Amino acid sequence: MYKKLVFGFLIFAISAAHANENILEKYVRIGLKSNLVLRQKDFSVQQSLQALKAARGMFLPSLSIEARYSRAGGGRTFEIPVGDLFNPLHATLNQLIQQQRFPTDLQNVEIPFLRKEEHDTKIRVVQPVFQPGIYYNQQVKKHLADAQRAERDVFARQLVGEIKKGYFTYLKTLQIERLLDETKKLLRENLRVSESLFKNQKVTEDAVLRAKVELSELEQQQAEAQKNRVLAAAYFNFLINHPLDDSIEVADEWEAADQTSPDLAAAENSALKKRDEFAQLQQSIRAAKNGVSAKKTKYLPGVNAVFDYGFEGEKYRFSKNDDYWMASLVLSWNLFNGFQDRARVQQAKLAKKSLEARQAELKQQIALQVREVYHNMIVAGKNVLTANERVLSARKSYRIVERKYREGMAAQIEFLDARTTLTRSEINRIVSKYDYQIALTDFERATAAYPLEK
Repeated sequence: MYKKLVFGFLIFAISAAHANENILEKYVRIGLKSNLVLRQKDFSVQQSLQALKAARGMFLPSLSIEARYSRAGGGRTFEIPVGDLFNPLHATLNQLIQQQRFPTDLQNVEIPFLRKEEHDTKIRVVQPVFQPGIYYNQQVKKHLADAQRAERDVFARQLVGEIKKGYFTYLKTLQIERLLDETKKLLRENLRVSESLFKNQKVTEDAVLRAKVELSELEQQQAEAQKNRVLAAAYFNFLINHPLDDSIEVADEWEAADQTSPDLAAAENSALKKRDEFAQLQQSIRAAKNGVSAKKTKYLPGVNAVFDYGFEGEKYRFSKNDDYWMASLVLSWNLFNGFQDRARVQQAKLAKKSLEARQAELKQQIALQVREVYHNMIVAGKNVLTANERVLSARKSYRIVERKYREGMAAQIEFLDARTTLTRSEINRIVSKYDYQIALTDFERATAAYPLEK
């Protein structure tokens, strides 16, 4: 029978632990889907992907319609001396044939450079043939998009950690409030007993006054605990984008996790491999490298193929007599621009070196962070064990003093002191238990152990 009871208790404890984990995991998934800041990060990722699409589109031909209609007057003219050339010649011919068959009053012709009315309507197709800058620009956008994704994942891991820590903080404040409620029942009973003894002239009035003081102090603690619970719940709901006063699901009391210490060296290696900050910085370095190459392409020529088909003339009409086509290869080569391109290349190289220096610094920072959270976790685990022992000792001491107090063998101050010690030790156990869970969450965040959905 005893074995069955123990086995049943273990099954209940395991199922309760899984229930709590499922509730917390549910809240984590809700937060990853609905957190407002994470949504902004998602929009930034989408923007970077659209920028990448725009960069890829530069490889394709561009098609445009260009139309121009103009009216002009004045300006320079081009004179053709028709009269000066042909009038003397016609006069000589008329004398030879003794007839006036050729006109001798021809006028010189003036042709203006600007047409009085003109239109040019065409379809233009431009296809890049040799433009190295387009390729490197596309590579820059690609790596920047990947860096934006990594930045989003960095915040997602931070959000997972904040949701878990917020949940544990809420449970901590909730259990402290419940503990104070239970303690208040004891103090009220103590006040009732003290008033009864005072009426029967078995104790002096100071016992009643001391009981009231203890009850008033506890009520102040309750007000503070209630405030902490409300604020913790509001912050947790804020993280998952729920109404701030929304209720939070709690299955059972969260039990402390297994305090098996992981290997520190393995944890550091895991962090250096999995942390999204490295992916973000690596993609930024690759983007900077391609940015250097893009700046260097300014030294090279660019070639575009251009094809035009359209209509032009002095009348706005579209007929076979007015259409034309033209195919061209256009080369553009900037040979000198005051050393601006060289300065831009140096700027890009310096930006790349700055990111590489940041990468070396990041390795040390993450290794230091992993060590810090590792030792915090170890200390927090030991605090849980110590807090449990303190509760056991304080509970035994309280029971002894309570029995003696009821039998009139202990003073009231001794009883209240034992009760205060027990309450403090139980509060310390609650705080230590959830601080250990928070330390585990910090360690999970530092080592990137939580599996994010890509």
